[in-house]
Amino acid sequence: MSTFFNNASMVSRIGVQPVPGSSLTGATPVGGDKLKLARTHPGHFYTGGSAAPAEAAGEYSFENAMLKALDGVNAMQMDSSEITEAMLIDPDSVDAHDVTIAMAKANMSLNITRTVLDRIVRAWKDIINTR
Repeated sequence: MSTFFNNASMVSRIGVQPVPGSSLTGATPVGGDKLKLARTHPGHFYTGGSAAPAEAAGEYSFENAMLKALDGVNAMQMDSSEITEAMLIDPDSVDAHDVTIAMAKANMSLNITRTVLDRIVRAWKDIINTR
């Protein structure tokens, strides 16, 4: 643990800012505000406990998260199609196991997406029908 905090590149990478006169080796008890952590992510809470401003959190909307997830599913489907096509055109260039794995990944991602979307629609209907 002490070598972890003595490494200057690791300390700067994780965002720990040493306070003059304090020890980060763990040999002395740490009390109070000895480690100052920098808020580096715009979606994190401020020190007062309030959420980030709306313009900073706007890029992390539910819509963007769903679109990004669907793009990932589409990419897996396209990879599966491309590797299957490559196997049909030149069977020696692609291993059959790779084709099977790509198809299984695409199938699994599609099933997970279908389940998640079904539960979202079901939750929305439950919210709408609540009286």
